[in-house]
Amino acid sequence: MSEGSHIAVVGTFDGVHRGHRFLLDELRSRGEAAGLSPMVVTFAAHPLSVVRPEAAPKLLTTLDERVRQLREAGAGDVVVLPFDDELRHMSAREFMTMLRDRHGVRELLIGFNHRFGRDRLGDPADYRRIGRKIGVDVAQADEYRPADGVAVSSSAIRKNIMDGDVAAAARSLGRSYSVAGTVGRGKQLGRTIGFPTANVVDIDPDKILPATGVYAATVTAGGKPRRAVVNVGHRPTVDTAADAPLSIEAHIPGFAGDLYGEPVEVAFDRRIRGERRFPSLDALRSQITLDVASLADL
Repeated sequence: MSEGSHIAVVGTFDGVHRGHRFLLDELRSRGEAAGLSPMVVTFAAHPLSVVRPEAAPKLLTTLDERVRQLREAGAGDVVVLPFDDELRHMSAREFMTMLRDRHGVRELLIGFNHRFGRDRLGDPADYRRIGRKIGVDVAQADEYRPADGVAVSSSAIRKNIMDGDVAAAARSLGRSYSVAGTVGRGKQLGRTIGFPTANVVDIDPDKILPATGVYAATVTAGGKPRRAVVNVGHRPTVDTAADAPLSIEAHIPGFAGDLYGEPVEVAFDRRIRGERRFPSLDALRSQITLDVASLADL
């Protein structure tokens, strides 16, 4: 491959889901055929956070997660651009010229439904005409058609997660949805009923959290994954305050170690039940026993 010559694709790529990976597979294949290095051009923040901040969504991936997953999916280089006023007001020609001059882009692969530039050209042929004038080959990617016929998009996955349907989100992502944080000190109320929990804090505020409820999950700390029951919610049985904060607490059956201060990742596999207030601690204890037993079904 020639040094500094790239085939690129542009997008937000929130979640780096199956559709994105399909596009990256085509990017790599075309790059190998043309002797060009595959490059992904993405943005430091979601474009809506600049264009319409009130409509900007919570995200499936932090920037660090997104860059790491893009590289794992085959991007040789990942260029992160600030989506600022200068960038948002570029025409398609100005943007493509910038990619050519600053980043050595010789070919541009356009996602099946993707458009860019302030002029938002409606036809891929328009981008190809511009490309011919400035010396950038432009191709349109094939459409991703999942075997189950369910359309895959970042917005649909966000809705799955907000609805608590983490299993559907996992099918579209190609992996379980996860959040990262550290283990902090909670009120240690779980210990009083025989189910000690790790209280997960310091989660990126821009990350989507699943709907309140109890989930079968995999908790990874110290590089070791462990099956867990995770509660996302306000703990109404043990914390009756009207303004009880939202918390994420993981009970790891059989684990007796100390995780305080440790970085941790919680990957949500499926929702077991909704969160509700129980009439007594004994009733809560009995239900958690059933929740833990349900892990064996996975």
